[in-house]
Amino acid sequence: MTCECINSIIEKTQGLQYEIILVDNASTDGSKEFFEKDERIKYIYSEKNGGFGYGNNLGMKVAKGKYFFLLNSDTLLINNAIKKFYDYAEKANQNRIYGCYLEHKDGSYSTSFFCFPAFSIKDFINRKIHPQDYTPTYQETNVEAISGTDMFFNREIYEKTGGFDENIFLYGEEGEWQYRMMKYGYHGYLINSPRIIHLAGQSLKESPTKMKIKMESHFYILKKHMFYPTYLLAKLYYKVHDILH
Repeated sequence: MTCECINSIIEKTQGLQYEIILVDNASTDGSKEFFEKDERIKYIYSEKNGGFGYGNNLGMKVAKGKYFFLLNSDTLLINNAIKKFYDYAEKANQNRIYGCYLEHKDGSYSTSFFCFPAFSIKDFINRKIHPQDYTPTYQETNVEAISGTDMFFNREIYEKTGGFDENIFLYGEEGEWQYRMMKYGYHGYLINSPRIIHLAGQSLKESPTKMKIKMESHFYILKKHMFYPTYLLAKLYYKVHDILH
């Protein structure tokens, strides 16, 4: 799958200089022996699996470009997506994290954006009264957070905001970082010209382990950004919710 992703980048990307940095989070399936011989990429092997954010931080530390494009390995470029991101960013707002409307293999919509958690009681009540709308419009539009599958942004944003919080192993880390980005004045924005297939859910299948990791990440993020009394109320809410359901 990773090889197919890399092949699609090389096949589709034209009209700009770029580098492909592949970070391997301590794989033991023969990937190291396979990819360290691939002269088309810069290959980084980590002796430990520190998680999604940890791996991306390793890649960004050695990246040379003006822009970073974080791309999951379970993706395929359909068109010259990276050039389209680049051209748009060059002409438009540098204070944005760009993403596109991702697709499943059959062409249907794949989750491309989301909203931050409700970090205050006021936000929680507002969202109960006015639930978030995740319906894709396929228009260029502001969003709270771009899916971590495809994040295109200026290097300056990384340098000012410090990258992913490596205390989060998996799930929610791109939202947590973009929440910090927002405080610096950087915002998510979807454009409709790049086309990317996302073979979603390939990293970790649905299981009790996956749910446990998700909830651990979620509570860590809530605790980090909430006033502590509000965090305790949030934990109580989830416990009551679990009992009733």
